[in-house]
Amino acid sequence: MLQGALLVIAVAAAAWTASRLMPVPAAQREALVLMQQPSSFAGDNAFEAIWLLDFDDVPAAERQGLLEEDRRRIADLSRQPLTDEQMPLALRAAQGRYPSPPSLESPCRWSSDDCIARLRADPASAEAALLGQQALLARIAALSAYDHYQNPFVPDARAPMPNWTLLQRPLTAHALAHVQGRSDEALAGLCNDTRTAKMLMAHSDALISAVLGASMVRGNVSLLAQVLAELPADHPLPASCDGVFSTPAPQALSLCTAMRGEFRMVSEGLPRMDQPLAWLVWDRDRNQARTASVMQGACTEAAAQMVAADRPLLIEQPAASSWRFECVANMVGCVLGDIAAPAYRPYAMRLQDAGASLRLAEGLLWLRANPHADAAQALAAMPAQLRDGERPLRLSTDGRQLQVALYAKAGGDAALRVPLPASRLRQ
Repeated sequence: MLQGALLVIAVAAAAWTASRLMPVPAAQREALVLMQQPSSFAGDNAFEAIWLLDFDDVPAAERQGLLEEDRRRIADLSRQPLTDEQMPLALRAAQGRYPSPPSLESPCRWSSDDCIARLRADPASAEAALLGQQALLARIAALSAYDHYQNPFVPDARAPMPNWTLLQRPLTAHALAHVQGRSDEALAGLCNDTRTAKMLMAHSDALISAVLGASMVRGNVSLLAQVLAELPADHPLPASCDGVFSTPAPQALSLCTAMRGEFRMVSEGLPRMDQPLAWLVWDRDRNQARTASVMQGACTEAAAQMVAADRPLLIEQPAASSWRFECVANMVGCVLGDIAAPAYRPYAMRLQDAGASLRLAEGLLWLRANPHADAAQALAAMPAQLRDGERPLRLSTDGRQLQVALYAKAGGDAALRVPLPASRLRQ
């Protein structure tokens, strides 16, 4: 029995040594080089404004100091081992010093398609709920002046995130403005927020901000269509809307930059493993290479071609089995990487769907500018670059809505449908 036990230990030690010494596969090394390319942005960074978005009355002179305090706290947290139980919420320097806007059960969300009808049924309640939100709404409106979103903090998976859900609240304010007869104000607000959404979608170093920007685009396009359906076709859009609702260039729909930021967070943001024997099951360098191979799908030349052609980007990923020989000396890294891998698959298609939503909006604006007696004839006369492609614009079965197929939603009938301009004019 002793000899057998010694034999098992010897075989295990040999397997572990061979696994630790085996070279990183060339494909993983290439993926690592691809994903480690730094993000480069020009202009003003929206991070500070978004980080402090949920705090009212923060003096301008103190904003940078609060940011620096949080930066130091997160850097300290990143040096603490995995076993530390410090709660991330304690990191927010502004917490407790400045008030936050009251909670709001928003009747309008990016996924809503009946926002105006809900508000029209009870506008007084919505108006009362928005009274305490004005400072927040002003801060959100100011985000359109920024050029990109880049997180300057040390990566750490335990660090808190900005309160992204607040960005849905302006939809209620815009819909209420239209219901109360301030349609130009509603249109200007929707155009302004769509600029912010496009910035987040195309110029972010974080996966959550890019995907959220895509959802924000779709929500604003949907509400824009609802407003335009209740206005005459010749009602002019505010000048601030010029160029906002137009089909974006393919590079604006690439998830690559955001995925590089996500790779940095996943591969460098894990807490330290200071347990005495952690090195037996954890190889940081090998884990980075493995993670890069899993997350590179949005950054390949093939992905760029699929986005340019508007074909659904189905990111191929390595086999998820943890019984690979490379995992003998990196079992923790393989398990963590394989758990996270499937979650990334639909995100690239959400940006593609946002691009299709903007093309749908551009099609609506073309229909307003080129009125026809018949909707089908108008659609047939639309420029081919708007109407056709992998996802052609189509009329709904009843001919009252314009629609475009969605890739990220399951089901053969997944589509974004919006009412035609002036199709719901109120008498």
